[in-house]
Formats: sequence, structure tokens, C-alpha cells
Amino acid sequence: MSLALQMKKFINSEHMGDYAQITLPGFADKNGNVQPEETRIHYAEAGVGEPLILIHTVGQNIYTWRNVFFQLAEHYRVFALDLLGHGYSGRPEQFDYTIPEHSETIGMFMDAKGLESAHFVGFSMGAMYVLDFIVKNPDRVGKTILLAPGGVTPEMPLSIRMLSSSMLGGLASRLYTRRTVERCLGECFFDLTNINAEMLDGYYATMAGTNSRKAIQYCISGFDEADVEANMRNVQTSVLVLWGADDKWHPTEGSEIFHIAITDAQFGVIRNAGHLMHEEKAQRFIESVLEYIPAPVIE
Repeated sequence: MSLALQMKKFINSEHMGDYAQITLPGFADKNGNVQPEETRIHYAEAGVGEPLILIHTVGQNIYTWRNVFFQLAEHYRVFALDLLGHGYSGRPEQFDYTIPEHSETIGMFMDAKGLESAHFVGFSMGAMYVLDFIVKNPDRVGKTILLAPGGVTPEMPLSIRMLSSSMLGGLASRLYTRRTVERCLGECFFDLTNINAEMLDGYYATMAGTNSRKAIQYCISGFDEADVEANMRNVQTSVLVLWGADDKWHPTEGSEIFHIAITDAQFGVIRNAGHLMHEEKAQRFIESVLEYIPAPVIE
């Protein structure tokens, strides 16, 4: 890493990065009138070269890329997005937080930034948003890396699974506290020494508000991956699926569906890593990206 980038620190703040303004199509009222809604996507950008867009999972923000962002920026023009309802992005009223809607806003962000195409990295549930996007927009995609892709599983804690319940989801969102985040992180790492107070603050700071927790609830309750899985055979781009060998939430057996369905798919396992493999084994993750998406060294 260059000296200039070594001196930079990834600070999860509304003042870090920038905002892209987008217009959501809106919903029709009882009279059939549609009122579009303006909102904004918070993002961090660094580097030059081919665009590489990083998409986090539900309940996260761009903070999850802190260990890899600037190092990747030595090789690519990197964008890390806060999904709508997350981080410092907008919490729009006319948004259902479904997979197709999140997928569509990825394209809106690219339009706002004048990006005709890009490479992608998507993590966990965010990987399914990316999959939906690349199926629908093959001409806008280079190569794609999916990190432990998938939705809510029986292996996830009750505090997460309850959010998908129509009856208990509201209660679960109100009970989603800093302690909940701490317990979840404890299940997402192979090495628990990775977890500290600074990390907890980085994750929880942007989800403490009521609207933020509701957004997480809506994302999980509206997460229907059946259509995405049914259309995976239509993926026209090259895909690398990476898994943490010790992932408790998305066990490696779950990779089989992606191997079977995606024609041009490769598979890799990162040893001694849990669900958050890109945080726990940052250097190994970066090596995988550089190997899969070769890029000239930027001086």
C-alpha cells in the first residue's frame, strides 16, 4: 500500500465520502397518481481504474469494507455503497426494500455516477441484490464476486429470524440493540479477538434509530430469493463464489446451488474464516479479488 493510502483511515461518518441523488419511481395513490421520491445514496470512492462496486449485506454499512477499501483502491476505482435504509443513505417512504428494488437502485447509483459498467463484490444478502442486478443488466457488468451469498438461514440467531415474521418482526426490530449486534458478530467470526468496542460502534451507530431498524426489518421480511435463484441460469458474466470455511450462518454446502445454476462460476474457500471473511482475512480476500479481476498496479 502506498504511503498516501497508509495515512488514510476509514472513518464511518456522514462526512466521509459523498452522496448520489436518485429519484425513486414512487407508488400510485388511490387515484392512480404517482409521486416520485427523491433520496440519496451515501458512498465512499477512492482510486482510479476499472470501477469496482462493493455491496454490503442487510444490517451493515460501508464500514464492513474498512480493512480492504483503500488497498483495493490501489488497483481499481472503488465505490462502497450504503444501501438505502442503511448507513448514511436515505430512508425513503416509497420503498419496500425488496431484492428487485435494491437491485434497481444499484443501477440508479451507476447512472448518477456516469458508470456504464462495473465489476461487483456482493456480500451475503447483498450478494443476492447483485445477482438480481447482473441477471437484468448483463451489459453493465464485468466480473462478479459473491461472498457467502444467500438469505436468512435456520443457523442464524432468533433475533435475526424473528425479523422476517409478519407478527413478531416489529417487536424484533425494537429489541435490536447494541447487544444484539455484539452477539451476531460473535457468530460471524472464527477468531473472536477481532471484535472490539470500536467495531461495535462502527456497526451500531447507524442502526440505533427507529427508522433504521425498521429498514432492516423490511429488508429481511421482504427478502424473497426464489426469483433470483430461478434466474441464475441466465447469468451471463463470470462469477466467483467465496465462502468462509467456518461460516456458521451460510455453511459451505450452500454453494452447491450456485455451482449448478451459474454456467461460468468458480468457487473458493477461505480457511479459518467465518461469515465475515473479508473482514477477518482481509489480505486473503484482496488476493482473491486481484487474481480474479486482474488490474495494473496504479502508481
